[in-house]
Amino acid sequence: MEVIFYLLVIALVVYLIYLLIRYVILPIASVVGIITLVVSAGYGLIVSLSSFIKSFKDNLDPYATYVDKHADVSSGVRRNYCFGPGFHQISEIVKGAFENLSEYRTKLTAWKDKAVRHKWIIDMWIYLGYGFAIFCAQVLGFIWVSAFSIILSAAIVIGMTVFFLFFSVLWLTDRIVLILKSIHNRCPNCKRKSVIPVFICPTCGLEHKKLVPGPYGVFKHKCTCGTMLSTTFIGGRSEYEAHCPFCGAELLSSSSQQYGIQLVGGVGTGKTTFLAAFWHEYKDWLIRRHDITFEETPADAFGDLEEWFSTGKSESTLETNANMYSVIHATGQKTSVQMTIYDIAGEAFDFAGSDTQQQQFRYCEGFLLIIDPTATPNYVSDTITNFINSLDEVKGKHTAKAASVPVAVIITKSDLHKKEIGLPRIRATYKPMPDSEAQFSFEQHQNDICRTFLYDHGYGNAINLIEAEFSNIRYFPVSAMGHTTEEGQYEPWGVMDPVFWLMSSDNCPLRSFVQQQ
Repeated sequence: MEVIFYLLVIALVVYLIYLLIRYVILPIASVVGIITLVVSAGYGLIVSLSSFIKSFKDNLDPYATYVDKHADVSSGVRRNYCFGPGFHQISEIVKGAFENLSEYRTKLTAWKDKAVRHKWIIDMWIYLGYGFAIFCAQVLGFIWVSAFSIILSAAIVIGMTVFFLFFSVLWLTDRIVLILKSIHNRCPNCKRKSVIPVFICPTCGLEHKKLVPGPYGVFKHKCTCGTMLSTTFIGGRSEYEAHCPFCGAELLSSSSQQYGIQLVGGVGTGKTTFLAAFWHEYKDWLIRRHDITFEETPADAFGDLEEWFSTGKSESTLETNANMYSVIHATGQKTSVQMTIYDIAGEAFDFAGSDTQQQQFRYCEGFLLIIDPTATPNYVSDTITNFINSLDEVKGKHTAKAASVPVAVIITKSDLHKKEIGLPRIRATYKPMPDSEAQFSFEQHQNDICRTFLYDHGYGNAINLIEAEFSNIRYFPVSAMGHTTEEGQYEPWGVMDPVFWLMSSDNCPLRSFVQQQ
């Protein structure tokens, strides 16, 4: 019985202990645990938030510590926030927040060392408090700072992503506008093409090599002098003075479509005389039209041509680097068109190799090839051979694109052979066909007569060279001066026809105006 009694007492004690643990200790421990957890999390939050906010304030201006190491940066010009400073700011804020946590641990350690009094009961609680604070600040604080860093980084990166999408659309729009309008630049010095030239600040004259939406300006780029420059074509960038990005020469226009014709001929063939006659006639034609305004450049070179035309003089071209004679056409709201004829000294075609590579051969939309019937057939053949060799060297031998470029072959000084290729003679021998074919038939008739004339006078080899290289060819009789040099002002005939035939091609932005004549 006594054993049973003790067993019952033990069972009762165990049950009471169970009830104490379940209904007293565990609830109290749960409350204490929750309070401890809340206090720990709150303490860690306060410490980490304080560290993060302090670092955020210290790095609110990323440009205070950001160093732009890019070579093309101009003095006083700041890089766009999204092109480097933004990522730099994220890095500095996060690094600073964790450094502040480390500094807080140092402060806690200093407090602990100062508070310890060497009485174990008091020191025990100091060490417990210190351990608790270190745990909250370093472990939970690390978690909180990491969370804040992720949130801040995500917000900035999302903002940057939206910006870069907008920036890409703006940049592409600027380029697409140039492509759709066929706008590019052709240097009058080195003859190389460029899409975006070097623009000059109108206030201080500083060169801006990449005046496009970019790291140093989206809509506007700030010059070192403080002037805000437009970075887009639509925004008015083309109003600034422009220079070639390769050689620095001033460009004639940075907002025009381009159309170029290369004038080819040997020494004494009358290239300059043809230019003087053609530009005089062409400008008269433009003046008679009321839908086109024009500007000729360089003005002094055109002035010389006009003087030669009115006085009956002519001078040879001496430059082996092609001279550009350009007329910029404005047609209301449409994009302006810069039409250029390139003139090279005949000596450039007297030998196969030349010190000056004719870069304009790469892109000219047409060729005017002058044959002087007073020159020997061998000289004409050599000139054409050297021209073709130079063309192949620049564009690539026998490229399909080169072969498709229209070539107008001009028989110059045709007034010396009026009985064979004079316009009255050609018209007299022309037999009209039905009206639907009349214009074509006359052109073909004139072409055949001129081609036959060249063959009959020994220039068959020159014709074979031309027709082996090009597929779109027409022959024209032309007299630029119309008489000998002693008879005064030019009396040209036929000078407009070959150029207008070239301009009627699909690659000429002025073809619609030519077709209306």
